[in-house]
Amino acid sequence: MINSDSNRNKIIKVFPKLLDDKSFKIIGNITPNYNCIAWAANVTDCWWSSLPLGERPTHGLDGVKYDWPFEVDDEFSIKTLTEIFTFLKYVECENYDYEEGFKKVAFYVKDGRATHAARQLTAIEAKGIWSSKLGASFLIHHGTPYDIESDAYGIPVKFMKKNMN
Repeated sequence: MINSDSNRNKIIKVFPKLLDDKSFKIIGNITPNYNCIAWAANVTDCWWSSLPLGERPTHGLDGVKYDWPFEVDDEFSIKTLTEIFTFLKYVECENYDYEEGFKKVAFYVKDGRATHAARQLTAIEAKGIWSSKLGASFLIHHGTPYDIESDAYGIPVKFMKKNMN
């Protein structure tokens, strides 16, 4: 079972704040086909990785497609993530609170380096819940962006939102 105690405990070891998160749930199997940045942009068929422009896209020996969208700089940084999501019609916002008619993303930093992106869900059954793809591992739900603050990902430092109308 995907949301088993064993799998949950593995994730909680890395993200201890999830222990008290009532929204924490494993919702997707381990897959290398996409990562957190792609997931935050609603992409599930490509691993978004900061590749030099002349090497985009590429395929790994495992068949996974790797790309870095929109001819942005090949640096993995908050600045570049902001450029990518601005291209996707997101604008900067002040917080992670749910706003009807908008979807939101959060970007994380550890030791001055971008590490992760999460997205807020808008479907009726998960409205306002956040979701993260944990590298090549599981896809999870969590209550807030701060529930996955950790030594692995650091802290959320920037929020952006997109009008869905």
